[in-house]
Amino acid sequence: SFADLAQGAAPGGTFYEPWGIAVAPDGSIYVADTWNHRIQKFSPEGEFLTMWGYFGQAERSDAFWGPRDVVVDPEGRVIVTDTGNKRIAIFGPDGEFIAEFGEEGFAPGQFNEPVGLALDAEGILYVADTWNQRIQSFSPDDLGSFEPLNSWDVFGWFGQSLDNKPFLAADDQIHLFATDPEGVRVLEFTSDGEIVQYWGDYSLGNDGFSLVGGIAVDAQGDVWVTDAGNSRVMHFSLP
Repeated sequence: SFADLAQGAAPGGTFYEPWGIAVAPDGSIYVADTWNHRIQKFSPEGEFLTMWGYFGQAERSDAFWGPRDVVVDPEGRVIVTDTGNKRIAIFGPDGEFIAEFGEEGFAPGQFNEPVGLALDAEGILYVADTWNQRIQSFSPDDLGSFEPLNSWDVFGWFGQSLDNKPFLAADDQIHLFATDPEGVRVLEFTSDGEIVQYWGDYSLGNDGFSLVGGIAVDAQGDVWVTDAGNSRVMHFSLP
């Protein structure tokens, strides 16, 4: 751990319920410091470098309302789900605002509780549009932002509980993995939304989960899942 519990004014390097984390191509680490309503940047060794954001609605580009996840693209752009403001915000490596898209709604490019993010090897951005019960995909445009590409339903994301915060990860085969916290399972899709497989059920043993949340895919294609309800991380090698 390279931070203590936030005290007082919450200086850089302290957190209040951090959720998302990402590693940039240069090794820098970005953390979605959710209830401090900001993004923090650290060196590969954990040294605090900078931060940006404060609580507010999205009239200003640097205002956040409970950002849940962050990813970094190959150019070093930092992409954030500004969950409460129902938008995706894009910044330079040190917080310089580049672009934003999204608002409340159900049309393509609109969101209701966006949480998890993933980027695949072709630069397609995926968003867990939780309370709209779908995943949306976006292709890069010529202005440094993204435009709607596709979407598909995830019927398990029906609840509006605090636990229903699904996260995403993409592998080198352009497959997308999603956690289903209330369905206590992991789902695998093609980039077009076709279901490949899913696994999991409620269990206190190794044959299931209690509360799935974060997910990542390593260079070997293995899947790592946080099972918060059982206080553990689980590792899966897929056929």
